[in-house]
Amino acid sequence: MIIKIATFFLIGMAVLAMFGRLRWPGGARRRRDLPKPTTCARCGQINLTGGRCPTCDEGRG
Repeated sequence: MIIKIATFFLIGMAVLAMFGRLRWPGGARRRRDLPKPTTCARCGQINLTGGRCPTCDEGRG
């Protein structure tokens, strides 16, 4: 009985995943189109804001 319930649950999740892929053309490929974040030339930390590096600017204060 438990195996039957688990099987139906997994089949239902697979069907929902298929409908999710149909809703957005390209599916998971959209994440690859995001630009790469820049890194600071001085400290090497990733800078998501695109402005000045918050780590290097803290010491200048």
